[in-house]
Amino acid sequence: YHSKESNLFVQVSITQRLNKQNYQRSASADCQKDHSKLQFPKMCRQTKPIKGPRKDKLSILLTSSSFHCTDEKDEKGPLAPSKKSVCLTIAVVIVLLTISERILRYIITTYFTHLHPVLEIEENQHILARHIGVDAVACYTISTLGYMNRHILSDVFTTDRKAVEKSSPSHVRIYNYQPEAHRILLIFLAYQIKNTHDSWVWNDGAIFIAHHIFAGLTAWFGMYPGIASMYGLFFMGMSEISTCVLCLLANFDPRYGVPGLDTAFPMTKIVLAVIFAVVFFIIRVMAWPVFAYHFLFDSIEVLKRNTVKETSEVKFALKMMVGSCIGLTALQILWFGEIIVVAKAEIAAMS
Repeated sequence: YHSKESNLFVQVSITQRLNKQNYQRSASADCQKDHSKLQFPKMCRQTKPIKGPRKDKLSILLTSSSFHCTDEKDEKGPLAPSKKSVCLTIAVVIVLLTISERILRYIITTYFTHLHPVLEIEENQHILARHIGVDAVACYTISTLGYMNRHILSDVFTTDRKAVEKSSPSHVRIYNYQPEAHRILLIFLAYQIKNTHDSWVWNDGAIFIAHHIFAGLTAWFGMYPGIASMYGLFFMGMSEISTCVLCLLANFDPRYGVPGLDTAFPMTKIVLAVIFAVVFFIIRVMAWPVFAYHFLFDSIEVLKRNTVKETSEVKFALKMMVGSCIGLTALQILWFGEIIVVAKAEIAAMS
């Protein structure tokens, strides 16, 4: 009895196992046949909203985060702020520079007139306040912002053109939006507007006024339509550190500065002149040609393209920047030669 029962149990188990295997094979075959007909439910990927101010919202752009704008749905970013917000911020920066100039006038009048009779003259106080409170402060601000974001320029700070091309295509460097560069260009444009007004009031001459207007237009094209803003970190940011020292040195110029200040404080002038020559050589003679070299090659490559992005406005702005870059690069060498000539004359006069 137990033997018959065991045999029956074994037969049932084998039959069940065979049936299960046959079912799995048939199910697998049916699945492969009807795989193309299977429809799976579509899963909607929820995009997290990007943190940042809305591009369409009017605001004063003073912080770094205010230049990381988003679209109306908070899905795309970072985007450039609106032109209305930029114009409003430019007006605010001009007001701040004017306040800085007034504060310097008060400080000079209150605390420094006793140092020398040349500082007792009101016009001289205003000249010093302009060159220090406006020019030096503005140049120091944008050069500091440029230096703080120098890591963005690390890929192009080399003479190896092939290495630069491997890092990213030329059109990416030209069209890529850089929030910190936009911030520098905005402050630079505001300073040029204030500087144009001051040059008119102080009768600096048509050449200075034309330079300020041309530089301001270049900064605007860097923001809108938004081309080569990355290179603005150097050309309108880091490179202005030499201009900052030059603005302080300009106070000792008898034509554009305070007459007699060079004889009243000769050692101060010498120290500033030495600092300016060293900084000018490092920034304008050594570093400037490297960035100009890559900017010109990138611009030429973009001008050769014929896509939707290469509009007539973009081509005009880029050609203007290329011409400006070539001219200014040549001037850096000429100016450095002039600095050497002036330095030799000053040393000879001192001896």
